[in-house]
Amino acid sequence: MRAFALMLVALALTILLAPAIWLAQHVRYPLIGRPLSRLWWDTAIGLDQLGGAILYGEPDWTISSRTHWLARRGNRWARMFERVIDMFFGPGHCARSYRHEFG
Repeated sequence: MRAFALMLVALALTILLAPAIWLAQHVRYPLIGRPLSRLWWDTAIGLDQLGGAILYGEPDWTISSRTHWLARRGNRWARMFERVIDMFFGPGHCARSYRHEFG
């Protein structure tokens, strides 16, 4: 029960504070010499890992990497999902994502 309450607090704070902090980062990144493209990339990876935590219960995996890993182990649903992901992000996206994270 404690973990659930902690998750609700974290979710509420994220929903309330993240947009303002993310916008502030658009000012901060150029001031510290980092390109805004890095902020967008970091945000995308963070959201992808959130999706991995929700979808697979694996917070350190992106959706694409975990899907590829499961597909290679014969999971029928993962093989179908991998095809859908690759259709949107390009052929071999899930395999490249897996190699990038763990290769």
